[in-house]
Amino acid sequence: MVSLEGRIALITGGGTGIGAGIARRFAAEGARVFVTGRREEPLRMLADEIGCQWLAGDVSRPEDARAMVAACVERLGGLDVLVNNAGVARFAPLAQTTEAVLELHLAVNVKGPYYMAQAALPHLIARGGNILNIASTLGVRGLAGATAYGASKGAVVTLTKAMAAELAPQGVRVNCICPAVVETPIFETVMPREAVAQALEDMVAIHPIGRIGQPADVAGAARYLCSGEAGWVTGAILMVDGGATAV
Repeated sequence: MVSLEGRIALITGGGTGIGAGIARRFAAEGARVFVTGRREEPLRMLADEIGCQWLAGDVSRPEDARAMVAACVERLGGLDVLVNNAGVARFAPLAQTTEAVLELHLAVNVKGPYYMAQAALPHLIARGGNILNIASTLGVRGLAGATAYGASKGAVVTLTKAMAAELAPQGVRVNCICPAVVETPIFETVMPREAVAQALEDMVAIHPIGRIGQPADVAGAARYLCSGEAGWVTGAILMVDGGATAV
């Protein structure tokens, strides 16, 4: 299948930001979409908008990961595409990063995709499906004050490559997108809301293309990697970053 028409896609962290952007694009392409996240209200709102299925849960809990995959399969009849998008970001200097903050990044950003992939794998093998992990440009380049976040996203990059090598003989492709700065609600978790607009404006300069990203920019790349058009692509780490890593 070259298109996403009729394919069943589970998107974690799907209620807002990049996850919601991917869900909208996939639904517009004819996919049957199932979104998950920790907050019910954004999931309900997206379901009302695009007609998707949803279930609240925490990807860092293996029992929740199994429950979310099981619900998707039960309600929609299978699983073709897993998008591991759920993530957290807490920036602080190395000396001020607490154990709790480090553990949070590892739990959500690393263990989450791992648990979701484990739960989804039998269904993906059965249908020749694929996995898309959302990492970050900070997973391939350093940024002062983002050690915990960068380490966790670097792990996602390496996890993608290892999973791709392991699962290719079983017919499952695994790829990764590394966005740079994308305008999403995640910035409100790392700075006061009134400071977000100015911060995003200041970050335009690090993108040679002249603007920060939007969820739709990532969604377009996700559509390609999760469709049959990318049928010979696995283990790819795609920079969707407005040129940020080109300089």
